[in-house]
Amino acid sequence: MSDPRVSVLMPAYKRADTIVAAVRSALDQTWADLEVVVVDDFSCDGTAEALATIDDPRLLVLSHETNQGGNAARRTAIEASRGEFLAFLDADDLWMPTKIEKQVALLTEAGPSAGMSYTWYDLRYPDGRIEPGRRPVAAGRRLSELLQGNLIGTFSCVMVRREVVEAVGIPDPSLRSCQDWEFYIRVNDRFAITCVPEALVHYWRDDEDVNRISSSAEKVVAGHREVYARIVDRLRSLPRDEAAHGRHYFMETFANNADVRAVATVAAGTRPRQMTVAEVRFITRMMARAARKSAAAIGARS
Repeated sequence: MSDPRVSVLMPAYKRADTIVAAVRSALDQTWADLEVVVVDDFSCDGTAEALATIDDPRLLVLSHETNQGGNAARRTAIEASRGEFLAFLDADDLWMPTKIEKQVALLTEAGPSAGMSYTWYDLRYPDGRIEPGRRPVAAGRRLSELLQGNLIGTFSCVMVRREVVEAVGIPDPSLRSCQDWEFYIRVNDRFAITCVPEALVHYWRDDEDVNRISSSAEKVVAGHREVYARIVDRLRSLPRDEAAHGRHYFMETFANNADVRAVATVAAGTRPRQMTVAEVRFITRMMARAARKSAAAIGARS
């Protein structure tokens, strides 16, 4: 058999209840020349058994013998894949039928200077609600905006050329969170990005799910701390308003996750001549918010 043009890469951890629908949304694309590579990251919850019910030669299932994390599973999937284009899909998200077709067409038309395509997404809740997600339209080299925050969103929206991964490296398995955002920064540092302005992904949103990274303040803070350390010098080099916007994003994230020290770290790294009265007030509010949340968390544990 000839190699498929598109490889769908799916890490899976304890997703027995959603993974069949996710895989089906990939196999049922209008673009049929694809493979779906699922890496079961030591789920032990019936995920493997659920996958066994899918009979399609385009599906390849691999397993880790220990739980290694989402990006480690993506690395295994990348290494096993064969496609010219690599499309990421999380095991609890869903694709609309034309997603792959439209992204391949856009990247093909844009040429090799465009390394990544993303789509819009909607939020899908356990009670069946669908709400609009992000609607960015950034295209080209937009690194200054990406340094200020993840304007693209979830991995499930993204497709890249294989040579992009070969050039910038795989999504970083060492990160506890921000795994997608940090990868986008590296990609856009060397390649243009393109956007399909349609909501072609349903992103699963369940704040009660303990297996989601966003449910762990420790992981959220650890990932953001690491990304901040990697980009702080570049953030400082941005125009004053843009640099402030990026700092605000980090401080708000740290404050919402009760990390007073991380808020202080960002504030301390701000050059005084760059700070406005409004920013001083913002820093003060974020310090107070982080302190309140930290005190509440300590109280809840005692």
